[in-house]
Order: sequence, then C-alpha cells, then structure tokens
Amino acid sequence: MQKEYLRISFALLLIIFISGCDKGIEPIEEQGYGHFSGTVTFSGHWPEGIKRTHVVVFKNIIQRSEDFFPPNISFVVDSIPYGSSSFDFNSIEDNYISIFQLGSGIYNYVVVAQSKTPDISLERKDWFVVGIYCINDDQTRPAKLQIRKDEITPNINIHVDFNNPPPQPPM
Repeated sequence: MQKEYLRISFALLLIIFISGCDKGIEPIEEQGYGHFSGTVTFSGHWPEGIKRTHVVVFKNIIQRSEDFFPPNISFVVDSIPYGSSSFDFNSIEDNYISIFQLGSGIYNYVVVAQSKTPDISLERKDWFVVGIYCINDDQTRPAKLQIRKDEITPNINIHVDFNNPPPQPPM
C-alpha cells in the first residue's frame, strides 16, 4: 500500500513539474492584435466561372496541400467582386470570418485566391492563387507581412495579372 502511495505521489509531482510554468511568477504576456490594408489591382481578363476571390493570409508558405487549413490560414478578406479592376481593403472592415484576428507577428504568405465553388471550401484543390504579396513584383519571392499590436500595416498591395499567373502551391 505504501509503495502504491509513493508511486502515485511521484507521478503527480512529475505531472506538476512537467506541466508547470517555465517563467516563474512572471505575468502572462497578452497577445495583441493588429491590422493591415492595401489594394489589389487586376489586369487581363477574369477567368470564367469564378465564384469567390479573397485575399488570404497564411502563417507559413503552402508547401503541401495540408498547409491550406487552419491554423495556417490566419485571415480572409471579404470576397472581391467579380470583374473588379481594383479593390481597396482593410482587415478591420473587410474581415470575412470574424473569428480570425491577426495576432502580432510575421505572416509569410499573403495571396489573392480564387475558387469556382459557390460555398467556401477548405480543400486546396478548389483554389487557385492568382496574385502574391511579393518583393519587387517577383511572384516567386513572397514578402512577409509584419503585424504589430494595435497598429495598421499599410500598403499590402497585390497585383493580379491573369495573363501571367504566379507559381501554384502544391495541390
């Protein structure tokens, strides 16, 4: 009986030690939220049958189809009207899914994606990347979006050229 009591006590102490706080009695740092704004410009002819066009923010670049899924999908801007020549947006007013808020940090892949499905889909095969927030208009070099707590990051501008689409992430 005493050995069983010692074993249970040791297991409880081990659980407490493993799951304990690693920062002592420091206060928990509050996660801050930030926002961004910009313009999407379009050139060339819009593809037929497009039902949805959104700016989508990913924490990390899509390297496999499974990366096209929360929590990697960090934010989605409201649908851009079909046939637009430009679309101004900001993440405060144009938040498509209200539970998505951008925490302060770095986001590595910001794209304009289109789908021919009438309902929102989380299947990578249903979406095509048509524009990438990138460095010096080089769509092979995605730019990072830095979000700071309680600030708006401006000029997250993306050019969509339907005649020269960017590289597609893995399906």
